[in-house]
Amino acid sequence: MIDAGSSLIDVCFAVSAALEAAGMSAVLTGGSAAVAYAPLQYASLDADFILDRDDSLDDVAVALAAIGFARYGKSRIFTHPNTEFTIDFPKGPLAVGGEYVRETAVLSRGDHRLRVLTLFDCIRDRLAHYYYWDDYTALNAAVSVAATAHDPQLLARLRTWTQRESPDLLIKLAEFQRRLSATM
Repeated sequence: MIDAGSSLIDVCFAVSAALEAAGMSAVLTGGSAAVAYAPLQYASLDADFILDRDDSLDDVAVALAAIGFARYGKSRIFTHPNTEFTIDFPKGPLAVGGEYVRETAVLSRGDHRLRVLTLFDCIRDRLAHYYYWDDYTALNAAVSVAATAHDPQLLARLRTWTQRESPDLLIKLAEFQRRLSATM
């Protein structure tokens, strides 16, 4: 049951369960994925899910109606009367920067599962928003998620990816590294 006390992640698990019950699945992405990895350091008021298939938003609306969500007009956004969190279904396919995402992570809570970007792809997703749209909120989210990582190769992997995106972006990666170092 979704109510005013439900966290964003509570809502995401409920949405995932409702979709699964209707034979659909989706991956949590964007800032809401960052909340899944760094809930105490980052906040978001919406959850972005990329559907695995090109399911009809009308079918999604039926599935989410079971938990109280309604489609906002003809948009890809769904609202609920008991929470401030909205659910958005951006068009797929699931990608980060110029690369398709092939692997996802699964978070579990009791019998419920929530598919989400891997921690590495979550960081890349937030960095892509910083790289291409100068989104400093996304940069801060990338730093918060990276601070939870226990991957000694993280910075090398991010450098390799950034160079594939564009060597000109390495200056922005340096800002990310500076901010990450300040948290350690």
